[in-house]
Amino acid sequence: MNADLLQALPPGRDRRLAHGEALFRAGDAALGLGLVRQGVLELVRTSPEGRRLVLHRAGPGETFAEASLFESHHHCDAIAAVSSLVTVHPAAELRRVARADPGLAWRIAAHLAARLVAERARAERLALPHAADRLLDVLHALPPEPDGTRRLGRSWKSLAAELGLSHEATYRALARLERAGLLRREGGDRVRLPAAATA
Repeated sequence: MNADLLQALPPGRDRRLAHGEALFRAGDAALGLGLVRQGVLELVRTSPEGRRLVLHRAGPGETFAEASLFESHHHCDAIAAVSSLVTVHPAAELRRVARADPGLAWRIAAHLAARLVAERARAERLALPHAADRLLDVLHALPPEPDGTRRLGRSWKSLAAELGLSHEATYRALARLERAGLLRREGGDRVRLPAAATA
């Protein structure tokens, strides 16, 4: 979230979460707009078959649960992927200040529009038919580190859930990409994309 917009918002309520702790569950009354200060929050839905799907992953400075500004209840779980600190800006208070300050309302609307663009890009990624294509798309979007590698910032299993893949399909796709020379795993959550793959 833009720092200027953040300063213009009414104070929120801070909440510290341990790894795996839920901020809210599907069906809970909507809390409002969430902002990650430290750590990572994942919005998760579990299918009737028990498959875990990560709908959104928010890191430091990113918002989540934007729909709760207009909904009465949450439609998924919000789980701390690591020990995290989040701030929740209550929906009723945000609506009140937006009514009183149209300029602020437009800035909030612009932020929501930017989030929509990001989610559209994610939907396009999920529409790619092959696991390898989804993996390359998300890896290309990561900023290079000074040494030229790209850091995932989460486990491969978590990335698989974000991409709507099983972790088995993800590892098979990674192996195929490595054999094809399109990436090289360098331990942990780091990969290197050859120059030809990033052109």
